Amino acid sequence: MSTYVFSLNDISVEDGSPLVSVNNSDSFFGLIEGSQLFIAGKLPATIIDHDTTANTLTLKYNWQQGDLSNVAAQVVPIGAVGVLLQALENNRAAYAAFLENAGSGEVEWESINNPPQTSLRWPNFSELAGKISKEQLPDDIDTDNKKTQAMSPPVRQNQSLTHILSDYPTLKKTEELPSDSPNNERQIRFDDVRGLVHLSLTDKWLTIPTTIATRKFAIFWRGLIIRLNSAYTGSIKMRVYPMGVGGNGLPNNPTLANHQWHEYETTVTNLYKIGEFNSEYFEGIIDYVELDSSWASLDSDHSYYRDLNGYFDVAFGTLRSPFKTFYLRSDNHWYGEDITPQTPNYMGASWQQDPNDFRRYTVTDADGGTDALRLFGDNSDEYSFEIILIVHSLNRDMAITISNSAPNIAYAAEPYRFITEAERIYFKRKNGAITGTMTIEAVRIRIPAHEY
Repeated sequence: MSTYVFSLNDISVEDGSPLVSVNNSDSFFGLIEGSQLFIAGKLPATIIDHDTTANTLTLKYNWQQGDLSNVAAQVVPIGAVGVLLQALENNRAAYAAFLENAGSGEVEWESINNPPQTSLRWPNFSELAGKISKEQLPDDIDTDNKKTQAMSPPVRQNQSLTHILSDYPTLKKTEELPSDSPNNERQIRFDDVRGLVHLSLTDKWLTIPTTIATRKFAIFWRGLIIRLNSAYTGSIKMRVYPMGVGGNGLPNNPTLANHQWHEYETTVTNLYKIGEFNSEYFEGIIDYVELDSSWASLDSDHSYYRDLNGYFDVAFGTLRSPFKTFYLRSDNHWYGEDITPQTPNYMGASWQQDPNDFRRYTVTDADGGTDALRLFGDNSDEYSFEIILIVHSLNRDMAITISNSAPNIAYAAEPYRFITEAERIYFKRKNGAITGTMTIEAVRIRIPAHEY
């Protein structure tokens, strides 16, 4: 499949719309699904369809970065590594077939056994009789020095297929962050544990995360509210992700399941607070709020939202920013920033935390169900987490969660990526006493992406 980079010099897109208009005659024929739309100063967006008749591109998600009019952009296809590897294999197979045929002896010998007569004799020099004058010679012949100058196009030496193949970068799997020098070698190292791609430069590595998008979410803890400057009466629509108390604390206290995205609409009278209702407090994420004549997406670190005529406040406790950065990956989940605690919630008698590195732990002969390491309290047991764990040494299997079951089991000294779903993080023995050392590289909240 051919892929092309398109330069679009005049496009427009409205905030909240998936359609991008191409305002001039720039061609994008041949665009493939999955290409990325790049606009200066904006996050790239994925294109899932195009219409050359209507001169429009369709984005996978609604554009959420403000109205744009008459701006330039580029459309770049993002090819899979598998396509590159298949091309390499096709070239290798073609070269092998060429060598096999060349050495098989299947050559047409007719022209060699019966060559044309013109190839068996020298030219008849008698036919070259006669003389020409010096003035008839071309200017490029140096008659004074008895030398001639052959004027011909430069000869371009094509590289052999073997040489061309050696120039392709090699793809290797890695479980460690590269610290060595590439030493001019062409390499691509893919890290399945951390979801990173390392590209070799001349003497260092360029690390590229496999992140599709980045945004901030407002995470409401108990007591945090948006206080409106004037009472609001009318309809209110919200997209929320409860993380503990369902829909309690939202307008009219709807019944909502925890750890799921919900979009609901209700009618309110004299509403002054969003996040508190009838002395109940909401806990979780509020993605956007839509009123009868205005709306706001809570995706930027502001204390006041003019479109809601409201500001962040607390009913109790200390006011601080609720915004946390999340990263969208290809598995269609958002991953938060690392929240590995400097002090664990609980640590059994056989466990020891490195005083110089709060992420590193040593366990010596830990036996019994409670001789364990627990990172968080009860309130976090229902969350979904990603854990990146580097095991340096381990004498036998170790459980990562309280259920003591696969796939959350560490078996040997190597890097691991674990996904916990509504389960307590609890490092402990599985079948017998454990001894070893490990580093908790990262712990991130994981939430599914909502469909716009």
